[in-house]
Amino acid sequence: MSFGTWIVAGALVGIVVSLLVVRARGGLARDVGLGVAGAVLAGALFDLTMLPDRANIDVFGLVVTAAGGCAALVVYHTLFPRIRSG
Repeated sequence: MSFGTWIVAGALVGIVVSLLVVRARGGLARDVGLGVAGAVLAGALFDLTMLPDRANIDVFGLVVTAAGGCAALVVYHTLFPRIRSG
């Protein structure tokens, strides 16, 4: 899979997680950035461990990339929970 695909998948994961899972309305840019970083890291690790297949988009690779973006967001929001006043 290409680097651009990883970035798009990570950005989409970041947007979805920020809008659906995280109840606070702040931090969309942070969540998109974390999604992209996690997706790029997961995609790169997946590319290093799998046999090269550049003929088409690998669906399993896309799932691994999206899961990496989700994992980065879950880890961040678990380690640094938002304290809400009220």
